[in-house]
Amino acid sequence: MTPICTKEMEPPTKRRYWFAMSSFARMYTPPKVTQEMSDFCLGWALHDEEAPLDCLRHVDTYFRDLWIESQN
Repeated sequence: MTPICTKEMEPPTKRRYWFAMSSFARMYTPPKVTQEMSDFCLGWALHDEEAPLDCLRHVDTYFRDLWIESQN
């Protein structure tokens, strides 16, 4: 699934996008990652907010909580 053209993104934005997408892939498995999740990851990548980097579980919890909050 490539909903947006990642070739058009700046390198830091592209890295942030794929970092966020990898979290959703770990949590939900790649086939279950939706277009809405991808759009959410792009939105996150375009801002300067930092995710925790101490362990993948904290990263996944961070993105899960942001995702749930964005759905309300």
